[in-house]
Amino acid sequence: MAELEETIKLTAEQVWDRTVELVLAPINNMNMLWIAIPLVIATIFMTLYFGRYKKEELGWNTAFGNTMVFVFVAVAIIREMYIQGGETFDAIFAGGLYSALAAGLIGAGLLLMFFTYFHLLPKKLAFFLFSAPPINVSVYAVMSLVYASVAADYITALAAVVLLIIILIITKILQLFIGLIGLEAHIDNLEIPGIVKAIGKEVETDLDGIEKEIKKKS
Repeated sequence: MAELEETIKLTAEQVWDRTVELVLAPINNMNMLWIAIPLVIATIFMTLYFGRYKKEELGWNTAFGNTMVFVFVAVAIIREMYIQGGETFDAIFAGGLYSALAAGLIGAGLLLMFFTYFHLLPKKLAFFLFSAPPINVSVYAVMSLVYASVAADYITALAAVVLLIIILIITKILQLFIGLIGLEAHIDNLEIPGIVKAIGKEVETDLDGIEKEIKKKS
């Protein structure tokens, strides 16, 4: 029992240290920083948007677009391999971890695009998995392996999960703050079609009236 507790404690410490290493990864490699900044900005603004419009769903089209991020990051990794290999294509086709990661990201991206394109997953699950935090944390963790030489092991995978949980907690706090300061919108999705329908009826009525007037004059 004591050995199990010691193992759990040691693993927890390793996971936390790796989580800190993931957070600091862009500082250790400026090339990664310029890719990480847009991911962070996108996550923050998407959080603020859905904090204001709580009743609005992500949408299959947005989920489909988010899955393409995996392909874009794979291209960035291939570019990094090209540069590190002396700007020759030999390093790209030489195999190794980076090549496997790039191929895996492209395969995962295409597979997820297929799932979202044909709506093959339950809507709530798909909208969570392909929202900004899970997608961006996933690609961020993979980029850390390439750009900052973070170890590719189960500790990093667990650290990525911890980082995702931390980000989800922060996003919830931001969304609660938006509600507290009164920026939350109170018009939900169900009201919008009704407004559009009412406007459509008014336009239809006006057109009927115009048509009648034309017939009278003719």
